[in-house]
Amino acid sequence: MKEETRDQIGLFRYKCISPVLAEPGRLQNEYFRTLAERELDVPHYGRRRYAVSTFKGWLKNYVADGYEGLKPLTRSDDSSSRRLSAQQQELIRHRWSLSDYMTARHLYEQLCLEGQLGDPPAAYNTLLRFLHKEKLLPRPTRTDVRKRFETAEFGELWLCDFMHGPQVQVGRIHKKAILCAIIDDHTRLIVGYAFQTHETMSALTSVLKDAIGTYGLPKRFYVDNGPAFSCDLLAKACAYAGISLIHSRPYDSPSRGKIERWFRTVRDRFIPYLVGTPSLDDLNFAFHCWLKDQYHHQVHSGIEQRPIDRYNASTGRVQLRRVSERELDQFFLVRHERMVNNDATISFKGTTYEVPAAYIRQRIEIRHPVDAPEDLMLFDKDTQVCKLKPVNVKENARTFCVQRSDTALSFSQRKVQS
Repeated sequence: MKEETRDQIGLFRYKCISPVLAEPGRLQNEYFRTLAERELDVPHYGRRRYAVSTFKGWLKNYVADGYEGLKPLTRSDDSSSRRLSAQQQELIRHRWSLSDYMTARHLYEQLCLEGQLGDPPAAYNTLLRFLHKEKLLPRPTRTDVRKRFETAEFGELWLCDFMHGPQVQVGRIHKKAILCAIIDDHTRLIVGYAFQTHETMSALTSVLKDAIGTYGLPKRFYVDNGPAFSCDLLAKACAYAGISLIHSRPYDSPSRGKIERWFRTVRDRFIPYLVGTPSLDDLNFAFHCWLKDQYHHQVHSGIEQRPIDRYNASTGRVQLRRVSERELDQFFLVRHERMVNNDATISFKGTTYEVPAAYIRQRIEIRHPVDAPEDLMLFDKDTQVCKLKPVNVKENARTFCVQRSDTALSFSQRKVQS
């Protein structure tokens, strides 16, 4: 199995367990039971169902080994599943219809005692999958009830979203400014923010990196299903950082009510006081001053405290997880794989780059910042080797001629001495 395929499977498994990484065991079990009822679209394998124990195993591997623990092994056993024959399937349907109180475990034990499941008998999970497929198992109806909630401390839950803002002057034209902001659920403190002219992963990355670098790593990151929030880069960055990435249901803005309500505050108390059409830098500076001088230092009606006061009180009780600037940069690098050519080069986005000769005919991993695809770096087993440079054919030609001249001169000298 190729490394790219293993990485896709590992990312899929992280997305499955991510919403409950920071939750207690009871909530994890409830979530996994719900997930086990669904048919999932799995990379490489297609559509499949998984048991609760499988999700628990993925969670255990992630806690023990991190993101690498979610990737499948390079080689796996060739296990063939035992299927139920048509006669066995008909017998199971008949036995199941005899009683409204029979459980799957009881039915399995009866069939095993009677020798109806073969020798050796089919696995219990095989019977469960058949009952699920035939829709014979009762499925409890759930009605989601929205309740007001608030986390206990700072950093337990961050909410992020984009807001379309006022017009700004960019060169000679006007563009719409888009605000990307992150709010802490417990303190209502705005931990990350920036007005930019696009709603992309690049915009989100700069805001999230600034927030983590200033306040530390959160336990949960709650976002919607927009393109910037649904991309694999954000999921992989959260996987490496140990952050639980949670997506709301599509078109469910009320579930992100705190940040949506704060956006209304921005529209009511900040945007109306802008004069003219500012530049993007002036808009961000004015917004920074408004947050620092007004919002963070005014009593918030939702918590009946100033956000800055609640933040100071909470950080005195909890220890935030910090990462170095270098580690933070590594979380948000875009990763690719390439095969090195015989001339020690690779092609990336239409440009040819030089690679150390030691990697000729090897598959290598290259990484770059999301907003700078030209800054390619070569990695070997998660260790940065060097920064790749575009091929300079003229410089290489001069180097080639000098090397050949040195070789010829050395050969002539040896010939004269002899």
